[in-house]
Amino acid sequence: MRKTAALVLLLLASGVGGFVLYQFMAAGQEAARPAPAFTLPDLAGTPRSSDEWRGDIQVVNFWATWCPPCIREIPLLVEIQHEYRDRGVTVIGIAVDETEAVAEFATGFEFNYPVVVGQEEAMNLAQAYAGNFIGLPFTAFLDREGRIRHVHTGEIHRPEIEKILADLL
Repeated sequence: MRKTAALVLLLLASGVGGFVLYQFMAAGQEAARPAPAFTLPDLAGTPRSSDEWRGDIQVVNFWATWCPPCIREIPLLVEIQHEYRDRGVTVIGIAVDETEAVAEFATGFEFNYPVVVGQEEAMNLAQAYAGNFIGLPFTAFLDREGRIRHVHTGEIHRPEIEKILADLL
């Protein structure tokens, strides 16, 4: 126990350690928080509600057409949707962008998951999902009860997604 306490004090004494400990503690606090409900239009202009995916494990990815790391994530998210959909996992893309820009951008990708669009509404939703929202991309993982279990800021990679999904399945 003393070694653990000493390690925590050492981590707190360093700026990086304090940041890591803060992120760990913040992720634990978010785990019990219900995800905010939303209704946003998809690329065809049809309103889509978060209620549609109730009961699924949700991978909610906030992105924009002008964000290079966001664009790099899309092929991986397409693969994850394809590989995990039969296990009750749904990827949901929330574009913080203009509808026309997203619709034009989408012609170059084969999205196999729902993509909804908003400007101010999507930005407000991003803030509601991650109280410490600092930029795009970020991805929230919801359990089958609709609770936020993990928020990953920045570009996400396959090993991280697979580890998080393994914990949720």
